[in-house]
Amino acid sequence: MLMIFSNNPVVSDKYPKLTRLADSDVHGVFAAVRDAVHKGARLVSHPLSGSVKPNESPYKSVAVDIVTGEWALDFKSLQIIEDAITTLAKLPRKHREYTAQMLEDFRVIDLDLIESAL
Repeated sequence: MLMIFSNNPVVSDKYPKLTRLADSDVHGVFAAVRDAVHKGARLVSHPLSGSVKPNESPYKSVAVDIVTGEWALDFKSLQIIEDAITTLAKLPRKHREYTAQMLEDFRVIDLDLIESAL
C-alpha cells in the first residue's frame, strides 16, 4: 500500500487518501519515514530527491510502500533514510523569511518531485 509522508499541504490536498500530513519540519517528516521503515515500509522515493537541499525548502514528501502480511526490515531503505537524517543534521539551519510566493514555489517543487516518483 502506497503512503506519502509529507508536510506539504498541496500534496495532502491532491492525494488525501495516500498522505500522512506531518505538522513538522523536514526532520519530522524524515523521522516519521524512518519509523515506518522500522515497521516494515520500503522507500519508493528518495528522501533527498531534487536539487533543493533539505535545509533550504520547508516542505518535503517521501513515498513509501507499506508492506502488509509478512514483515521484514528493508535494510536498504533504512540506510537511505538514516543517511538522509544524518545529511540534514550536518547542514546549517536556514533562518530566513520566505515570501508567500517562495513558499508556494517550494510546495509546487515538492509536489512535482513526489509525482515524478509515483
